[in-house]
Amino acid sequence: MGLSKEIVAKKYFKNRCYVCHKKYGKYFLFHHLWYIENDVIYKHYKNTMTYNEALMPLVIKNKKRFLLLCRAHHKYVEWASSIKNDMMWKRFNKARTMTKT
Repeated sequence: MGLSKEIVAKKYFKNRCYVCHKKYGKYFLFHHLWYIENDVIYKHYKNTMTYNEALMPLVIKNKKRFLLLCRAHHKYVEWASSIKNDMMWKRFNKARTMTKT
């Protein structure tokens, strides 16, 4: 058995969410910045434990392919990466900067 998710988070990712710097805790995960052929993908595993066991060696081997994110920021990063249209991205950012609440 390799290193646990908690140890990898602490040793290689400063134990904090890349976006908000919240300290590692429940519902943190490693976000793939890009995928490679035959990559470890969550839907191919029966549960989180087996997925993490398969993923940790890849994270350790190539840390630059991953970010440690809290659940909220992983959701936002995944959503933002789904915007493929530059004009839509510009309108979204304009709406965000116009918002004062």
